[in-house]
Formats: sequence, structure tokens, C-alpha cells
Amino acid sequence: MTLVALSTRTVNLLLLVCLVITGVSGIGSFLVGHPDGAWVFWTHRIASLAMIPLMWWKIGIIVQSYAKRGITLSTVLSAVSAVFFVLTFSYGVLWATVGVGGGRLPILGNTSGLGLHVTFAGIFAPLLIVHVVNRWDQIRARMPDFAKRRMAMRYAIFGVAGLLLWRGTETTTTQAGWEGSERRFTGSKPRGRFTGNDYPTVNWLTDPHPRIEADEWRLRIDGLVLNRMTLTMDDFEGYEQQSIEAILDCTGGWFTEQRWTGVPVRDLLDDAKVRDSARSVVFHSETGYRRRYSVRQARRMLLAVEVTDETISRRKGYPVRLVAPGHRGFGWVKWVVRIELSDLPGWLESPLPLQ
Repeated sequence: MTLVALSTRTVNLLLLVCLVITGVSGIGSFLVGHPDGAWVFWTHRIASLAMIPLMWWKIGIIVQSYAKRGITLSTVLSAVSAVFFVLTFSYGVLWATVGVGGGRLPILGNTSGLGLHVTFAGIFAPLLIVHVVNRWDQIRARMPDFAKRRMAMRYAIFGVAGLLLWRGTETTTTQAGWEGSERRFTGSKPRGRFTGNDYPTVNWLTDPHPRIEADEWRLRIDGLVLNRMTLTMDDFEGYEQQSIEAILDCTGGWFTEQRWTGVPVRDLLDDAKVRDSARSVVFHSETGYRRRYSVRQARRMLLAVEVTDETISRRKGYPVRLVAPGHRGFGWVKWVVRIELSDLPGWLESPLPLQ
């Protein structure tokens, strides 16, 4: 047996390993907003493209299976799984290279091509689990599958193949000047640079857009502080304003670089006199949405009232929104009305918002 003479079980196992790595890194990519985490995206792309050569064997296995079993509930389920795999894979590759349009989905509304990639992956995942359970006797991993030199060489070969395909597609995309060449390391594409409010409007899980008047707005700072505060807009504007340039990178597949102006969170926390027992800061929106950060992280953030010399619009978070550099868009809480100091650790937060 040579390195390229692969049994059905070996092909299925290699594909499953690639799919697991792709899925875990795909979920992880939603949580990364700083270039230090770029390796998560590289892993996702390499594992995805490593499946291309494996499909040469897998197609043959599928043909033999249908010839042997015919049309049954199991083979129909396998066919549906294959369709969503192809859709997921195709939208991912097209988004990263030539570009692909999005569409409108129930509940989620308008979404990009990357959004469709994620949606199809979400449908494919449970189908894959059912398929693996039904075919577990053909996949079941044993210690030699990971310990033998030959299997290690196979993992290495397909890993290198994925790496070469990834670098090849990136180079081709750049040289050809395709739409994918404009992507940030996260895969997001530019949608405005220092354009004020002229960038896409999206909310996590279609949160409503509250209408808050400046003279009615209040900011409460409470929890583990010595000096509980309730600020009006006049109080808030009395603080020294600061401007920072930061990138808002949305998991929907776009990013915008803007100059944000507002009050540093550290100044508010200093005035509130944070207790030593406080370990995290929770930013609450008027909608009930919230995100938790460590006190150290929160002190580097900004509560913004302007975006590139424009008052932040109502749909973008007026009158005050959080600017959280290095965090993905869902962490930039809009319509902030409360800052809560807590003794819970900053990491005690669902990776993706549930509310």
C-alpha cells in the first residue's frame, strides 16, 4: 500500500478530521478581531482546502455506495448533506476569491455571501453529525490512525496540500485583482474608510433600533463602585473628549475604519471609584443587549458620540455607543445606558451573544 492508496475508512477519517478542524476554527474566527489571532483563520482555510484532493477518493466512494445501496433514507440524507457541503464550500471559496453576492434570509434579513457561507455551514453541521453516526462503523478511529508513521505522513501530506492551495488562491486573487484581494485577515471586506455614518447597519439577532432623545438619555454606573453615578448628556459631554482610529469588523463580512470621538471608559471608571473586588465591566444597551469585558480591557475602550466628525446616527447607536478596538462588531454595544462593575471574571461570557 502506498501513501496515496487510501481505504474508504481512511478517506472518511481524514475528511472528518478536516471538517472538525474547519468547524472549530470557523466558530473561533467569530471571536477574533486582532491580527494576533490570524492563525485561527489560516487554520480554517488550510483545513478547508485540504479537502479538495480528498474529494477525488470520496466521489468514488459515494458512487460505489449508491450503486450498492440504491435510494434509501440513509443515501438521501447523505445526498442532502453533500449538497449543503458543496454550497458551504463554494460560497466560502467564492467569497475569498472572485466575490459572491448575498441574499435575504428569514429572521436574519439581508446577508452577504459570507453570511450565506455561515448559514449553509450551520445547516450542514447537524446533517454531518447524523451522517457520521449512521456511518460510524466506516469511520471509527483507532489509536494507529493517529500513532502510525504512515497515517502521520498522510495528515502531513494533505495539510501541506491545503497550505499550498491556500497560498495559491491568495496569490491568484491578488494578482488578478479580484474582489477577495481587499479582504482583511478576518475575511471581511471594506465598507467605508473615514466616511462617518456611511457604513452598513446591522444588529446582532435583529435587535430593534430604539429612539432615544439626548435630553432623556441617562448613563448609570453601578455595581462594585464606591461612587454610583447617573449621568445626563450634559454631564457626559463635560468630560474631556478623545478621538481614536479603530476598525469595526462585523462578522457579517465587512469592516469599516473610522475616527471615533467620545469619552474614555477609564475616566468614567476613575470617577466611579471601582472597588478592588471588581473583575469585569458589563456594558448594557437600551435594548437589553450586553457584553462583558475584564476591567483592564474596558479601560482601553471608548464611549463614542461621533464617528469621523459626524454625530453617530440613531441606527448606529445614538446617542452613545461602545468602541472596542480588537473585538468583533457584536462586542461594540450600541445605545449604551448602563455600565455595571461585577466580581465575575471577564471571560465568563458566552463567546457569541445569546440575548
